[in-house]
Amino acid sequence: MAGLDGPSGKKVNAATPAGRVTLRDVAEAVGVSISTASRALAGAPGISGDVRSRIQSAAERLNYLGAVPGIAQITLLSDLHLAESTTGEFMLAVQRGMEKRARELGLALSMKLVAPSARTRLEPDDETSGYLLFSMQDEDLIQGLHERGIPAVIVNGREPLMRLDAVAPANRTGGYLGAHHLVELGHRRILTLSHSRRPTIRDRIAGSRKAMRETGIGEADDLTIDLEAMRSNLAFKAVKERLETKGHDDFTAILCCNDDCAFGAIAALTEAGLSVPGDVSVVGFDDIPTAALNSVPLTTIRVEAEDIGARSINRLVERIRGQDKLATYTETAVSLVVRSSTGPVRTT
Repeated sequence: MAGLDGPSGKKVNAATPAGRVTLRDVAEAVGVSISTASRALAGAPGISGDVRSRIQSAAERLNYLGAVPGIAQITLLSDLHLAESTTGEFMLAVQRGMEKRARELGLALSMKLVAPSARTRLEPDDETSGYLLFSMQDEDLIQGLHERGIPAVIVNGREPLMRLDAVAPANRTGGYLGAHHLVELGHRRILTLSHSRRPTIRDRIAGSRKAMRETGIGEADDLTIDLEAMRSNLAFKAVKERLETKGHDDFTAILCCNDDCAFGAIAALTEAGLSVPGDVSVVGFDDIPTAALNSVPLTTIRVEAEDIGARSINRLVERIRGQDKLATYTETAVSLVVRSSTGPVRTT
């Protein structure tokens, strides 16, 4: 397909895949500044009709996702209690991905923390063109947005009835990879730290149990601890109480619902005089930056958090543009990162 003539005769490929074209590409294609391109696409005053028309035309031909007249802003909704009860590093990484992609597309992104009691009273405002539900699975909120046809995407979650789009890591695969790694090292008594109220964590546990079943390890509910929140202090307390109640020979490995819980588990094991991984191996999930810097570098499941944020923005803009009426569930790939917190099962 023929390209567009940019400044100095530069050719800009009009067939560039959606999601890769930036505001800079649009500006260069027309020969204007990034600021002018952004203001034109946002409908700001002070730009001639000819320039605005050429910018809009170039954006559409380049398949630039931000070429949507009338998008005032995108609002990120986050559960106030979740923000207080889970690791901040992962959430911040996802948010960085959203903010970076929004800037590339010339879109305004605002954030609103919502308490559980206020969800049913949440009224969409006129300034917001679409919503990102950050780890929010509230039924009333989802149904309300769906019934009113308001564009929305669930970020780091899933919606079983597929009323809204969703973007999340491959949680079942991650759970499988973590458990399979421990099983390969000879572990059979694997303690699981879960947080079952979240569907994504239930998916991780389902994946880990699949890996165990494949090697003949039956489900052991007595080896699962359901935490109230995914926080290091609660994991520390749970593992400490387990050791005091069941003894040091109760398990040889711990599979954690996230890295923050893994840090708490390692601290409890160390306080009890156990070595990691000599006595007990520990696996986390997310691969937040501090995972590699822990006192015992953590074996974990890597999640490309910023990519999840960027893909969520892309999907919401597509939904606002009305290009695709079919709800989608996008899973991003995960991978096992082996560090010093796992090793062969101890021999007696």
